[in-house]
Amino acid sequence: MSKKAFLTVSLIGMTLTPFCASAEDKAVVLTPRQITWAAAPVDFPKGVKISYVFGDVSAAGPFVIRVEMPPHTTIAPHVHNMDEMLTVISGHFTHFVGKTLDSSEKEELAAGSFLHLPQGVPHALRTGASPTVVQVSGVGPFGMTYVNPADNPANASTPAK
Repeated sequence: MSKKAFLTVSLIGMTLTPFCASAEDKAVVLTPRQITWAAAPVDFPKGVKISYVFGDVSAAGPFVIRVEMPPHTTIAPHVHNMDEMLTVISGHFTHFVGKTLDSSEKEELAAGSFLHLPQGVPHALRTGASPTVVQVSGVGPFGMTYVNPADNPANASTPAK
């Protein structure tokens, strides 16, 4: 095999490897009782919970998470480093596309709604009077950067004691 042919086959193989099933791949089936919740990372607003349903958000590859937000929660304008697909499981929220809530296009999304956001599209959301659960999927690693760093809850000052 020529060096050029070997390199071509090698590159194709490396490109397709993440999409090929291996002998270790198994079906994942979770019932609602098996979904476990924990406090979301510090860059989410207080009270938000997260469930890591499938994959590893910090690694390359597909992932699925569920995010539960209390009533009247706002996640300020932010962008992601990858495409994000979101399905509303329960509740409803207002979704904003733009760098600020004031200048954004907005859409009301209820249970059953689906949203695809390409990488880098600034957006925000605000829940209504009831808790909301959304399922987020994508190909990691997952990253979220607030348009205004001051809006990141992780940057909030800790009150003096």
